[in-house]
Amino acid sequence: MLKNSTRRWLAGLGVAGALVAASATPASAAEAPFEVVTHDLLVAPGHSNYGWFYAHPTNYESEPKFGVTTVDVDLSQVADFATVEPAWGWACDVSPTRLHCEADLADGDEPWFDYLVTGKDDATPGQRGELAISVTSGGKTATATAGITIAEGVDLVSDPTVEVSGAPGSHARVPGVVGNAGAATVDGAVLVVQAEWLAAYDGNFSNCKAAEGGMYAFCVFDTRIEPGKSYALSENLPIKLRPETRTGAKFPVWLNWWTTDDFNLLFEDWQDDVKPGDGAKLRLVEKSVQAARAPQTDLDNLNNFTMATVRVTGNNPADLAAEGATASGEQGAVVTVEPGFTNLGPAVLEYQGQASPGIRLEDLPVRVSIPTGTTAVEAPFDCVPFAPSEEWDPWTAGWGEPGASEYACQVTETAKGMRNTYEFQLRIDKVVPGASGVVATKLAGDPNSKNDTAAIVINPVDGGPGTPGDDDGQGGGDDGGTLPITGASTGLIAGLGGLLLAAGVGGYLVAKRRRTRFVA
Repeated sequence: MLKNSTRRWLAGLGVAGALVAASATPASAAEAPFEVVTHDLLVAPGHSNYGWFYAHPTNYESEPKFGVTTVDVDLSQVADFATVEPAWGWACDVSPTRLHCEADLADGDEPWFDYLVTGKDDATPGQRGELAISVTSGGKTATATAGITIAEGVDLVSDPTVEVSGAPGSHARVPGVVGNAGAATVDGAVLVVQAEWLAAYDGNFSNCKAAEGGMYAFCVFDTRIEPGKSYALSENLPIKLRPETRTGAKFPVWLNWWTTDDFNLLFEDWQDDVKPGDGAKLRLVEKSVQAARAPQTDLDNLNNFTMATVRVTGNNPADLAAEGATASGEQGAVVTVEPGFTNLGPAVLEYQGQASPGIRLEDLPVRVSIPTGTTAVEAPFDCVPFAPSEEWDPWTAGWGEPGASEYACQVTETAKGMRNTYEFQLRIDKVVPGASGVVATKLAGDPNSKNDTAAIVINPVDGGPGTPGDDDGQGGGDDGGTLPITGASTGLIAGLGGLLLAAGVGGYLVAKRRRTRFVA
């Protein structure tokens, strides 16, 4: 079970993925004040796949109060060819034809149920049945069904990474390759392209459908992909770099290959929202020489995607000007400071944070040191204690954790002229006149190091930093000022995060389908 706030946070980072967003289908009983969202599933003989369903109030603004909740799943239609097991989080009675599970949910929690479906070894591709799902809470029941289909197992593969480049305002060209690592011929494939608005898909191929703005596209191929062979796109994909992109920035373009059946199952609802091009057909060209059909499912979704990195060349930097802060108070008082920076342009500063693939702690471009004699009792969620000697995982790090003496902070996309601030609540443990900390920016290619640091002053003194008439702590001289910025220069790779790899599409699609209220 996940709290509303947790789901909202995950979706905002783009971690939920298409398996949640693209295939959810709600169903509900007439009188129940909640509905059940679930999805259909393909599974190969002798292999397993995860399914899920959840329930949420039909009044989208209400706070969930499910309390004691039961889940019943009728397995009788699939028992001959598959087994179904509950994954975690519920107390369950399990039989070959039925699951009965219970949980006592805290206020604010919604019922979320994961299960594992395993195709029996003697199952035949094409066999299909439905799980009949009931969720009961407060004497009310909502129902839904989830289709389970046995599919032939195949294995599409792709190059894991590729890097291309282009100047602001130009097109970068991204190659794509797909191969067949399995024993069975794959009857066609679909390429899902996900990009960003600053570096968007800009193709006009007749067999590709693209969303307005080029944030994502689907390219459908009827080519039979033979075992042991690989195929390249007949033309590299055009990615348009907007004129305001920053020299040195790196933008991810995700290429994810799907079997036709996996794609149709997961992305059926998205076909009305994209438009085909009117140009030539994009084809698959064989790279190496080496009637009715059953549905096919990919056995390993972790080896059929390519993360293309589009590096921006040219001469279009972003100048980040640090902005300090001041506050005054007596011993024991808690004061608010909001240090930050303004992007003086001319380029847009792209998002850099925990959802960026390969991000390191020292890569985060803003550093804040806490003034002497104070303690950070509240820190913004965009900042994490800076401890470069410790192992760091951006997904489990202590974002917003109080008490550190120094923080590294991520940045949202920041256009020219836009301010980015970070609110800290500081307790004054000891009154030290003119006690100062520093906010510093460190960005590769920043053309002006003289404005990269500024002072954070508590109880300023006449003539000191932060008093009227001074430069508010704007630093001068060498890069880094008084704040020791350790580690290598900023490595800027923006992206959607590791949990999207298997799904291929991310936060944009999740946000787009908010009617499922997974993130409500």
